[in-house]
Amino acid sequence: MRISRREFLAACAAEVHSRAGYPDGGSLINLGSGCLLPESLAGFRSVMAGSRIPRGAGLVIPGAGILSKRMVGIVKQRLGSGGAVLLESAVGLKQPGIVSPYVPYVDFTWPVRAQIREFYPLPLDPRTGDAVIATFAHQPVALRRGGLILLGSPVGAALLAGDPDAHRWVTSVLGWMHAHAEGGWRSGHGLS
Repeated sequence: MRISRREFLAACAAEVHSRAGYPDGGSLINLGSGCLLPESLAGFRSVMAGSRIPRGAGLVIPGAGILSKRMVGIVKQRLGSGGAVLLESAVGLKQPGIVSPYVPYVDFTWPVRAQIREFYPLPLDPRTGDAVIATFAHQPVALRRGGLILLGSPVGAALLAGDPDAHRWVTSVLGWMHAHAEGGWRSGHGLS
């Protein structure tokens, strides 16, 4: 059986994190074979182990390929009940994404400014009312649509690599998800 170095390291990282007893916090979704980036799952798991997101506040779906109808229903239910969902797409691994030899970082502008190394960025097509929260080579690669945060450039692998900007950005997003679920974003007490 042939396995790439990247696949081997991702599998090792995921195993180390699961043996270390890192909990999913009830809000981290492991898509199993639907997760195209197991190292992203491990990265989010390592950060979320210490997060304060209450059960039911939000879902984090790292490294997603195609979502099943059941998972789409779960996401819609969570958003419909006032919760938040961070959906990290890894589709850029399977499709041609944005190529730029001169811009190695994604520029995030919300909820905090951060520059995180790009990882197969996929351009997104914002709808009216969407907030573009990150760009790569002047193209939108992350959006916020109400309680949905959609990432076209995965950040979980950067978490696993120990990137401080990725950690700061994800921690801020988790804080926003908590405030969003408690209604703080409506009353002006949370991050807008």
